[in-house]
Amino acid sequence: FSSAFPSLNVTARLFHLTPRTLHRRLLDEGSSFKEILEQVRHLAVEYLKAGHLSIEEIAYSLGYTDMANFRRAFKRWTGHTPSKAREQLA
Repeated sequence: FSSAFPSLNVTARLFHLTPRTLHRRLLDEGSSFKEILEQVRHLAVEYLKAGHLSIEEIAYSLGYTDMANFRRAFKRWTGHTPSKAREQLA
């Protein structure tokens, strides 16, 4: 991924759906695209809390191949870099 997760449109294409159909199916399941993204972002913080994975491993597990993009995204989500967040959680 670049500095953000794939959009609803890109994700729908990956599942061979229209964006509207994906949106409707998520609603049928009691979820939304935004809610799923928030859950993934929360995973990054949980992985940091657990302390078992390096920041690079966390980035890779969330689909990032570029650490700079992950750091920027994480800072946008939390207001802190991953390393600063890890220090504060320790």
